[in-house]
Amino acid sequence: MAFSSNDSTDPLADILPVTARLFDNSDTAVSLFDDQDRLLYGNDQYYSLICHTQGSHPTWPEIVRDNYAKGQGLIVETDDIELWIRTALAKRRTQNYRQFEVDAWDGRWLLMTETLIQGGGLLDIGVDITQAKNITTALKQEYQNALVKAETDLLTDMGNRRALERLRKILASKGRHFQVTALMIDVDQFKSYNDTLGHLQGDLCLQQVARVIRSSLRLGETYPIRLGGDEFLVLMLDASLSLAQQVAQRIRRSLRISAIPHPMTDSGLVTLSMGLASREIVDSESLSSLLKDADDALYKAKRSGRDRINGPQVEAN
Repeated sequence: MAFSSNDSTDPLADILPVTARLFDNSDTAVSLFDDQDRLLYGNDQYYSLICHTQGSHPTWPEIVRDNYAKGQGLIVETDDIELWIRTALAKRRTQNYRQFEVDAWDGRWLLMTETLIQGGGLLDIGVDITQAKNITTALKQEYQNALVKAETDLLTDMGNRRALERLRKILASKGRHFQVTALMIDVDQFKSYNDTLGHLQGDLCLQQVARVIRSSLRLGETYPIRLGGDEFLVLMLDASLSLAQQVAQRIRRSLRISAIPHPMTDSGLVTLSMGLASREIVDSESLSSLLKDADDALYKAKRSGRDRINGPQVEAN
């Protein structure tokens, strides 16, 4: 049986005028649909929300279709509005009470509640939660920004050791195994650079080196990290060793072009020693083994005279 405000046998006929006076000046959007999903009552806020003329009595599907066609009222994002309506109708009246969020074309967000009334009617109440939603969104963004900052080296804008640990967990938990190539990089005779020119100049040098490294990385899955001091790491996922060697050579050439003065080296310029290693990563321990291999290759490059790349089938000077 459908509710009707003209039906004197319907107890709601006497109640509705009182309800209207209660809610017409409310900031809450209130509506009442009959058992055929036709709008029986809506206060000013509800009619404003659905962009319909006060006193009209469309069905709920008609409201949705009209809003969708005109791009106003309640926002529905779908390529098939009829399928969306059928899906939504299947949820209506399945519970005595349910709650969900909707957004409107004017930027508002509302927390909607649906209460099933004996006889098949449905009472909808929408509370404006725009401010709370905006605050929540801002807090989430601040949290994400804090996470990024926590995993970013402030001096070089590269990832830090926290970023490396996050990457370790991701690689160890993936359903597939990655072939990962590690490039360990160290600034030659950096302690003497700092001792001679001072720590401020040393920081500027590290920033220049970091820019050279980042600008030389053109692979998709590549992660530059500052491990600390003058030591850097580049992890390349699913990159062949020969491709990683090209990256290392590009970094070396770019640094030579930058020509950063270093009073304590034979060339008079800042140079780098680099170690390469590659391994399939199946768990956290295999990544640790990869980093050790790259570090050992770096040590051999420095012991062999610095300013060179060392690794499997690599010997560049």
